[in-house]
Amino acid sequence: MGCLQTKHVSHSPLSLGAHEAVAPAAETSHDKVDLPDFLNIATGTPFTVSEVEALYDLFRKISNSVIKDGLIHMEEFHLALFRSKKKENLFVNRVFDLFDQKRNGVIEFGEFVCSLGVFHPDAPEEQKAAFAFRLYDLRQTGFIERHELKEMVFGYYK
Repeated sequence: MGCLQTKHVSHSPLSLGAHEAVAPAAETSHDKVDLPDFLNIATGTPFTVSEVEALYDLFRKISNSVIKDGLIHMEEFHLALFRSKKKENLFVNRVFDLFDQKRNGVIEFGEFVCSLGVFHPDAPEEQKAAFAFRLYDLRQTGFIERHELKEMVFGYYK
């Protein structure tokens, strides 16, 4: 999915380009993220620095709700969305998979902010459409097949 720069920010020595914004944040200690990291993440997303700081507070609450390691696991993701640790919900599983850009089974802070950026009112419509398409393209064929749509619709109610 990747973060795309969606706003213009003057570049300073503390600021990285949009393509570099997620990596430093994802590699930073989860106990503390310094202001330059917030600035770098904000640069690569539609969020302001203060919004990224607020998202960090939310991230910490979710990531420490079950396993206190500063990463969001599937169980914590389900708990945050449905107040349940139930692991079998196709919709939640698909959203988790799209947020987990590194495909390592957890959502890191940089991935969290980058992925939430698609839901921001200022995010480009193309980005929103691409996210929705990937959500329903279960087999990643580049097409949404009839049985995939049916599976997703019924997956909402499991």
